Parts: sequence; C-alpha cells; structure tokens
Amino acid sequence: MAKIDSGSKSSRLLASRRYTHDTLTTAQESFTNVLDLQSSEIYTQAHLIPTSSLSHSGSTQFGAVYSTGGQNVTKYWYRHKLTPSNVNNETWFFINPTGSDDGVGAQLINDNQQINFVSPKYSVAALATSTVEDATPGYLAVVYKSSDVSQSFQSQSLSSGDIVSTNDYQFDYKTGVVQFINSSSAPPDAEYVYMSAYQYIGTTLATGLDISGNVSGSSASTGSFGRVEATAITVSNDLTVTDDLFVDDFARIDALRVGTTSTDPGDGHAYIEGNLTVAGTLTSQEFHTEVTSGSILFTSGSTIFGDSIDDTHEITGSTTISGSLTVQSNVSGSAVSTGSFGRVAASTVEGTLVTAAQTNVTSVGTVGTGVWNSTFGSTSNSIISGSFTAASSSIDTRIEGIADPIAMAIALGG
Repeated sequence: MAKIDSGSKSSRLLASRRYTHDTLTTAQESFTNVLDLQSSEIYTQAHLIPTSSLSHSGSTQFGAVYSTGGQNVTKYWYRHKLTPSNVNNETWFFINPTGSDDGVGAQLINDNQQINFVSPKYSVAALATSTVEDATPGYLAVVYKSSDVSQSFQSQSLSSGDIVSTNDYQFDYKTGVVQFINSSSAPPDAEYVYMSAYQYIGTTLATGLDISGNVSGSSASTGSFGRVEATAITVSNDLTVTDDLFVDDFARIDALRVGTTSTDPGDGHAYIEGNLTVAGTLTSQEFHTEVTSGSILFTSGSTIFGDSIDDTHEITGSTTISGSLTVQSNVSGSAVSTGSFGRVAASTVEGTLVTAAQTNVTSVGTVGTGVWNSTFGSTSNSIISGSFTAASSSIDTRIEGIADPIAMAIALGG
C-alpha cells in the first residue's frame, strides 16, 4: 500500500478536488467542496480596510484603532512581545497579554491568542513590500529578535539590526503564529521575539453583516436577522416585521396600515385600527369625524370654527356655555323657536318680541318697529321702561290689554 503523498493531497484540495489514491492524477480526481470555513473567519468589513495612507506606524500609536463611519476596522500593534512554544524556539505565538517566557503548549489554542492580522494583500501594489513601520507604511509585518527583555512591548532598544529577514520565518496572518524555517534561524534561549502588525477587528459573518452593494432575493425567500443596518433598503414587495421597527431618519411609505388586518388602505393613505396619540401638534387641512357621540376635554386653549362669515356650523342637541357668549354679528332664528335668556342686551331689537312671563322689558337702546304682544297693565307685565323715539318710530299695530289709557299716555311722554 502506497503512503499518502501530502504534497499531492494539498495541491488537489487547494484545487477543489478530492484526494483518494496516489495512483490517480489530479485530473482524475472529482471536484468537490474542500474548504470548511466558520462564519467567524469571514470578514464582512474587508472593504473598509484602507489600501493606502495607513494612519499608524510609530511607537506612540501602539494599540491605536482605525475607525470609519463609527465602525472599528483595524488595530495597530507596535513591537509586541511574542510567546514561545514550550517545545522549542522555532514557533512563537501572538498572545495578549504575553505569556510565560517558558512558553505555552502548541497543541491547544491559548485563550489569549490573537488572530485575523491584515496581510499585504489588502494594500495597493505599490505598498506590497512596505512594512507597518515604514514612513509610508504598508501591511507587511515586522519581526525582531533581541536579548533585551520587555514585559509586553519593546519600543526603545530595538534597532534595524534586530529585524529578522522575511526569508527566515513564515507568519500566518490568519492564526497569528510565527514559524522560523529552521533551528539555526530561530532565536536562542537568551533572545525574545517582537512583532509590529495590523490586526483586523471589524465584523465577521458571525458578528455582523456589512454590505456595500445591493441585496436581492425572491419574494418566496425567508430570512431571519438579529439586526440589519443599511444606508438604504428598498422593498419591492411586502415587508413583515414581527417586533418593533425603529427608523432614525426619513421613511417614505406610500400606504400605511396599523393593525392586524391586511387590507391595503390605498396609496397615500394611512389607516389606524386602534388609538392614535399625538404628543405634539396635529395639523390638518380638513378634519372629519364620523362619531355619533363623544367628548373632548381641553385643559387650556382656544378653539376657532370656520374662517369666513358665510361658514355654517350646525349643532343638534343642547349647548351649555359656562362662560360668556359674545356675538359679533346677527343672531337669527325661526318664529317657532323657543329660547330662555337671563338677560339680553342689544342696541336694536327688531321683530316680534313675546314677553308672556317677564315683568320687565328693558331696552338700553332703541326699540324699533314691530309688535309688542303682551298684556300691559296686568300685575304680571306692568312696566315697560326705556326710551322711544317718536319721530322715527311708528306704532301701527294694536296695543291690547291696557287697563289705563292715561297711564299709557304718560309712559309714552304724551
């Protein structure tokens, strides 16, 4: 039985082919899905990583975070002290806080292991070989080895002579592991390893979805999201929200229905099945109500009905006024209407005045033409006080029930 050819297996898996027998060629193997990626491994804000004009490159910026649009994207590590493996000095781990100088186990992943570092593939081509410490920085990590001891990071004692050639080690930007190619290039026991690098701290598929382009789907598709953030969302079909919906900015809705039924109120209309509470001012060009009974309570304020003299307001039923009633124009009614007033004051009273139950009719102005239909001279209606203008008034109707004509003459100034 032939042994497994690890080189052939790796190349076939990377080419999305299975590896079954070493006797088969790569072309004879079947295509398949070979990558097993977790959602935490997929960057969803990779488009926010700067490709040039990196903002950090010096010792004073250790731990500095690059943010854009309120989103943290990258973190800058300056000469951070790495932790060796407890097996040998050929493997070092980017752990924060830095682990013991005696090393940590390599078979288990340390809880403080840092991952997701930004590689030169995210920069423009002109910065592909530029390190994170250059005057015009790129994303190429810098590795130092030195006998100078520092608990966490070394900023003063390291020099360009302590930089390790990229030919002597490999750095896995995804897992944060440095491997020297052999024992001769690895640092001796008296030396330590330091590194400067950029780390991706933006969202992954496990922590958030950030889409710079469009998202499309069929109306039959169903999706569930814990949270959705977008600069614009266009829904061409129905949008169902089973919980609260918060909109921080402008929302354009051609028709809105608040309630449990699914009837479309029509474009430009809103229908609310329950109550509507307005904390501010409600402004409307027209206001219509369709209630047979109801009450309105105002703690303060004034109410104006109509905006023109020819407006008509109809009230069916009784009207109670606890204050005063001021009429700036005429009050009119039919002859069959009956009203009761405690006092009526007017400059001119015209028409037919019936005072069957009043003992005094007082006019502060001029009593004009008309018929006074009462029983003057009786005990119940004995006094008419006020003034008459004889020149302008004509009494061409009957005055009935006066017991004493002389008293009437005296009352009229005759």
